[in-house]
Amino acid sequence: MVIGDAACCCPPNTAENQVISMELRQLSHFVAVAEECHFTRAARRLHIAQSSLSASIQTLERELGAQLFVRDKRQVRLTDAGRALLVEARRALSTVTAAREAVAAVQGGLRGRVSVGLARAVDHGHLMAALARFHRAHPDVEVVICHDHSARLLDQVRDGRLDLALLLMPANRLAGSALANGTLGGDGLTVTPIRPERPVVACGPEHRFAQRNSVGLGELRAETLVEFPGSGNEFGGKVAFHADDVQTMLDVVAAGLAVAVLPRTTARGRTGVRFVELQGETPAWELMLAHPERSNAAAGALLAAVLASGDDAAKPIDRPVPPARQHLLLPVGAVR
Repeated sequence: MVIGDAACCCPPNTAENQVISMELRQLSHFVAVAEECHFTRAARRLHIAQSSLSASIQTLERELGAQLFVRDKRQVRLTDAGRALLVEARRALSTVTAAREAVAAVQGGLRGRVSVGLARAVDHGHLMAALARFHRAHPDVEVVICHDHSARLLDQVRDGRLDLALLLMPANRLAGSALANGTLGGDGLTVTPIRPERPVVACGPEHRFAQRNSVGLGELRAETLVEFPGSGNEFGGKVAFHADDVQTMLDVVAAGLAVAVLPRTTARGRTGVRFVELQGETPAWELMLAHPERSNAAAGALLAAVLASGDDAAKPIDRPVPPARQHLLLPVGAVR
């Protein structure tokens, strides 16, 4: 596949050798339609006429000899061929962007954009500290931050939509994988464990757990839980509520509708919520940083800031569970 800024002449097709020429502009048009699943929205995003966008996609389909989208009145969906192209198109565009940013860095200062994903359930303080230092050093780099669930963030790093992501994953996924220099590799990704995360139970002030120092894992089986969508029920109990963010989960807890299991570092003071230690052989979590094996110049600089040796932003944050209190693990309104 030959990719250029302008179309070039292609040699005749043969069974042994088929060379396809396409423009980077066509690839960016294709990616926009694939991500928006809508031609009108994609055209608006690209600031071009919808007719021009449609013509560009049709030209690309003719060059590839394959239909990339299934179009109907309600939606636009990728075909199998379109899904295959999407992965390679993102990689190609990312490579070109990295090349341009590398030249810009040599000519004086980093520019460009870095996309960072943050898992909804984790404390982001140390990453924000690294971002602050990075921004002071490279003020011309635009940083885009999004929140999602860890599994989806990992997919977005894998397919090139994110440059790095802070994830919360079950520790047993690490146990079954080979660690090399403290990192996990493969599938074009590097995943670096940052620190373990201990689960605690959040409950309302009138709940039977509220005046306890600790709760056994088996006791959760009789409870109604609120969890993140698609997170999987690791702790037993009946999942009756799903919430997209920690604050909404705690609203459900404060209303007495359910209990929640959250990472220890997110168990901060919240009016109407008690945090109680979870005892026993509880499912363990690990805070991890995921990034592609190859990064553009700006993303590489941010990654270096986060993982720099001796940098407080990259060190595991030691926040041990405080000694058991007579009534509560963490009093209402306390801030750590």
